[in-house]
Amino acid sequence: MKLAQRTFTFSDQKLFASISGDHNPIHVDPLAAPRTSAGAPVVHGIHLLLWALDSLAAAQPELPTISGLRIQFSRFVYLDESVDLLITQQTPSRIRLNISANNVLRSKLTIDFGDPGQNSPESSLASLELIPFSPTPLNLDFTQISALSGRLAFLMTSQNATAIFPSATRWLGAARIAALAASTHLVGMICPGMHSIYSELSIQTCAESLPQDSLAFRVTEADPRFSSVQMAIAGGGLTGIVESSARTPPVSQPAMESIAGLVAPTDFAGSLALIVGGSRGLGELTAKLVASGGARVVITYQAGKNDAEKVAQEIRSAGGLCEILPYDVRKPAAEQLASLKDAPTHLYYFATPTIFRHQSEIFSPGRLKEFMAFFVDGFWQLSEVLRLRQPSLSIFYPSTVFVTERPAGMTEYAMAKAAGEHLCADMNASLSPAHVTVSRLPRLLTDQTASVTALETADPLQTILPIIREVHSWPK
Repeated sequence: MKLAQRTFTFSDQKLFASISGDHNPIHVDPLAAPRTSAGAPVVHGIHLLLWALDSLAAAQPELPTISGLRIQFSRFVYLDESVDLLITQQTPSRIRLNISANNVLRSKLTIDFGDPGQNSPESSLASLELIPFSPTPLNLDFTQISALSGRLAFLMTSQNATAIFPSATRWLGAARIAALAASTHLVGMICPGMHSIYSELSIQTCAESLPQDSLAFRVTEADPRFSSVQMAIAGGGLTGIVESSARTPPVSQPAMESIAGLVAPTDFAGSLALIVGGSRGLGELTAKLVASGGARVVITYQAGKNDAEKVAQEIRSAGGLCEILPYDVRKPAAEQLASLKDAPTHLYYFATPTIFRHQSEIFSPGRLKEFMAFFVDGFWQLSEVLRLRQPSLSIFYPSTVFVTERPAGMTEYAMAKAAGEHLCADMNASLSPAHVTVSRLPRLLTDQTASVTALETADPLQTILPIIREVHSWPK
């Protein structure tokens, strides 16, 4: 039975971050979140939990008291997705709920009814040191994580709780709502901190025997093999266990000095390379390699201006020539390229939207349309504009082994890349002396392919450098 439905916006994110203390970039930074495994800003898991509790309490105001609950956050919920809350089972002693979006299960919630425990175990953690609030997430290694303990002051006030989650606050009490909110502050900002994913929460209610408005915690298990962290928590009338993961940090590309010996200073001299999406990932690596070989480089960015400036500065500091240019492949190319004084001789096209999204359907027309806008329409119009200025333009179009391997959930991506390959073949047949080099790239370690558990990937340098040499061999 569907109980409630909601769409979480960026404004919702900022408000919840301010009252919970969890300002992790994966939730509130539209520029940094794409560099995480999520690929875009995602809703706080505890925000989903509190919304679910509030919706349930509003719909069934005579519910018994809670003795405990468990929630598993299995998949991300993205901003502006329509989220459904469904009751899957209800008995006098227990209720089970699912949180879904686009018909894909995102979280499972089980609530047990009964009286709170009489003796609070909070006292065993009450003497821990209070950790001062910092707006910047900690970035800890597993040695530091394994020994961590402390207390976090509640940032959510009773007024906040009552205003935003009125029914849940009436049911559970403001202190327990604040303690739940403090658990996302703990995971997102303290432990694991910067590169964290909240996986699961299991709590029991107990007597509120201590005056401190804080959540105490102690790491009970930290396993670097699985990037997993378990913590015992207590405070505000709750005690329990938090499970989390330390996600893979954003992928750093090799520095200029480390790749200088791979190419001769004049290997690509005399060329002007426009690298779409050159502010990070494979585009950044390509920009550095091409510039190391003596080419002038223009890297584009859609939103990450700071990232683009950092790459450009690194190239310039090593003696290379690099400019940056804002560019959105979904907008007319000619207007955006008007400031380019010289015609590029080479084009590297690394533009891409968020690739990995969970969906229940085999096929989503909306996702295909989004991918086609990047990998076919945007590529074609940019190529045409540049070819008018430089008829012998040499182009690199990165396709993917997913065209043939077809992993689950990648249907639209594979279809759009296959369409791009067909377009490139027809361009090579009809538009000489312009030429498109197409390569089906293997799985490479980038921000979008990074995941909690290590996966086998090819070496980006060994993959990209031969392609660059082939692209710069044209015109032949």
